[in-house]
Amino acid sequence: MYRVLFITDNAEERKLLKSCLLEQGHAVSMVTSRQLASADFASPKTDVILMDLEETQTDVHHLCRLIRKDRVLKTLPLVALVTEEQLGHLNYSDGVDDYLTLPLTDKRLLERLRFLMWKSSRVEPTNGLKIGALAINFESYEVHAHGQRVALTHQEFELLKFLATHPGRVFTRDALLDQVWGYESYAGTRTVDVHVRRLRVKIERRGVRYIETLRHVGYKFVVPA
Repeated sequence: MYRVLFITDNAEERKLLKSCLLEQGHAVSMVTSRQLASADFASPKTDVILMDLEETQTDVHHLCRLIRKDRVLKTLPLVALVTEEQLGHLNYSDGVDDYLTLPLTDKRLLERLRFLMWKSSRVEPTNGLKIGALAINFESYEVHAHGQRVALTHQEFELLKFLATHPGRVFTRDALLDQVWGYESYAGTRTVDVHVRRLRVKIERRGVRYIETLRHVGYKFVVPA
């Protein structure tokens, strides 16, 4: 059974999708975008989030930030329900993990949720990562590149750890500030650029690139061939 948080401003039109989930034994909490933005909103116990963007009354970017700011919701799989026309405007750096196009069949919704829950339930590395010539130990806070220990500051380590555990995913500077420095940080986006530059100097040796810049967008971690 999955606990689904269904964010929609079209509750009447989404009755069939909700019924489908309930019939399969899943728990469904339906909230509007305004309720989510309310200071009184209390996050229910949730496994996966469905975000209906067809006629949302809240800016999508702001909606995603509210979700990723929430202590309970920020790490959960986030699936956007969008129309074909909205696809070109979907920004994955906001934290969207997947999307489904509307209109949507019950079977497709259930299969996608099943896949996402399987994916999110896989065991994640707990003590470290080994990527090419780069070794990151989460417990000892040690990093080695090409067999040599690399001295990183705490924030440089946290930035590297975050990027390395999300390979291939693009993050804007604002998103990195939120995820690595925290929402209460007063650091500016320039701070992200400085830390990325320092990381590159320390870990990217012998022509091996780990952090890629997407101009006017942000950064992503790449696994060397």
